Amino acid sequence: MIRLLDDVTINKIAAGEVVEAPYSIVKELIENAIDAEAKSITLEIKEGGKKLIRITDDGLGIPEDEVEMAFQRHATSKINSLEDLSNTLSLGFRGEALASIAAVSQIEMITRPKTQSVGVAIEVAGGVITNKKSIGCPSGTTIMVKNLFYNTPARLKFLKSIQGETGKISEIITRLALSRPDISFKYINNNNIMFTTPGNNDLSQVILSVFQQDWFKSMLKVDEADDDIKVYGYIGQPNLYRGNRSYEIVFVNGRFIKSKLIYHTLERLYRDRIPINKFPVCVLNINIEPTYIDVNVHPSKTEIKFHDEEAISNYLTITLDKWLSKRVTIAKLEGISNIQDTESQHSPKEVNNNTFIKEEKGSYFKETTIMTPPLVEKKKDILTDEIQKAFKELQAKTEAPLKKGDVSYEEKESLQENFISSLLDGYKIIGQLFQSYILIEKGDGLYLMDQHAAHERLTYNRLIKEFKNNEVISQQLMEPFVLSLSSEDYGIIGEKLHIFKGLGFEIENFGQNTLIIRSVPLLMGVPRDFDFIFELIDQNNDRDKNYFEEELIKKACKESVKGMDRLSDSEIHSLLKDLSQLKPPLTCPHGRPILLMLSKHDIEKHFKRIQ
Repeated sequence: MIRLLDDVTINKIAAGEVVEAPYSIVKELIENAIDAEAKSITLEIKEGGKKLIRITDDGLGIPEDEVEMAFQRHATSKINSLEDLSNTLSLGFRGEALASIAAVSQIEMITRPKTQSVGVAIEVAGGVITNKKSIGCPSGTTIMVKNLFYNTPARLKFLKSIQGETGKISEIITRLALSRPDISFKYINNNNIMFTTPGNNDLSQVILSVFQQDWFKSMLKVDEADDDIKVYGYIGQPNLYRGNRSYEIVFVNGRFIKSKLIYHTLERLYRDRIPINKFPVCVLNINIEPTYIDVNVHPSKTEIKFHDEEAISNYLTITLDKWLSKRVTIAKLEGISNIQDTESQHSPKEVNNNTFIKEEKGSYFKETTIMTPPLVEKKKDILTDEIQKAFKELQAKTEAPLKKGDVSYEEKESLQENFISSLLDGYKIIGQLFQSYILIEKGDGLYLMDQHAAHERLTYNRLIKEFKNNEVISQQLMEPFVLSLSSEDYGIIGEKLHIFKGLGFEIENFGQNTLIIRSVPLLMGVPRDFDFIFELIDQNNDRDKNYFEEELIKKACKESVKGMDRLSDSEIHSLLKDLSQLKPPLTCPHGRPILLMLSKHDIEKHFKRIQ
């Protein structure tokens, strides 16, 4: 039942502009459809929503005697009082959407509950009801919003171009579809169907519907539950990343949210798995007791507060790290520079359009998940086939669930987790390339290992372990190093001296704005310089203690790795032996890959021995 909220509740709910642009109308109206228990929602737009937004659902509809009240300010069926906010699971609750939209556009709404034999059509322009009549129509609600901001032309100047507004709407409808895989969504732009989702409650098929097919092949399923919290969805492997946060997609109790806490948690988790200045990809759902969060933070309802932020961050870190560590990702070398192949079906440009790895001059790389030989090709083909099959099923608009093939996920995880130890069993060292890369032959694959990245990862892992166990061994410098700082930098480092000491540095005050370093971690070797300390100062930005510790360890490890080192066979064997114990990720602490792979098939193809 729709009712007017009392003045106290209205004042407590943060006021603000609901209608910023066409995308905000789409968001509010589709959320209303979801709250109305719709199982099918269709969005149609024209000219970026400026000319037309039409949303059709098969939800509960609005009773005839409540239709006019629905357009009044702060009229809602979601809550009765302020106290209800702490337990609400509905996406809307302010009662502002229809009134705000109607005030700046021309609206026509047709609605019918299943309990009524006929529906109601109502027209509103500039907040004034201009027509109302009974009409025959299916159950549910259809809302058409036309001529947005027709009565406030100054606001039209602040809208983006048609392409820009279409992009924002596409982002919103995509997030809403991902949040509710149990609802069938159809998105139409200028009479073109952009995507449809099956509504069979299979998130994997929604991902396949709204994103590139290659995305799903590089995503890992997550499903973890505790007493008061559940986390499920898909997270990207280290080979799947973007240049911004747009695809860190997170839902809390079904609501798409933008949370600095969760963003920072995700980025910290991936910090040593993906390249610097790149961001992970995920579609994550977090279900939590409503009393543990506050959704009444901003009129857009995309911002929330967690009552215990540290507990949420720690839970996500532990949970996602466990699932990420079950996969080993190795970059597969797909092309070779300067090869002229006019008959090839895959040019570097074409491949680049289907991957997230920016093409390099003369070559391109495509990330792939490799499993224990000799099952590599067989299992990879099974996974590829099932994804293609699911994708075709979607195009045929069937509701068949994504099949998992004849190999269980648990078996695949076990195979991949043991991949490195298997690779380094029965290998053959070909030699060193450019005194920087180790060439390894194993089965039908040629592996290129970056010895510097591998050494850096091993050093980083050991130093992290020693630091956590308070077992760091120091070595004294033959000549202490004196570090002169500005007063501001001196203050920053002065607050962090205990972290340096915990890592095996003997560092102390040495006069005004000066420090002296007498010892460094044994694993670090003898550093060439201490420029990494200045890098830490520049990156400080009031980050938390854990961030500073991790960054210090990364930079210290980087100093221990020297380029252009010629290694003997015994040194290579020793390095590979240490690597056999390594668990994911197969990257240096800065996110660069340790291994690349070129298959025998690829080599023979480029030499034209096979087609």
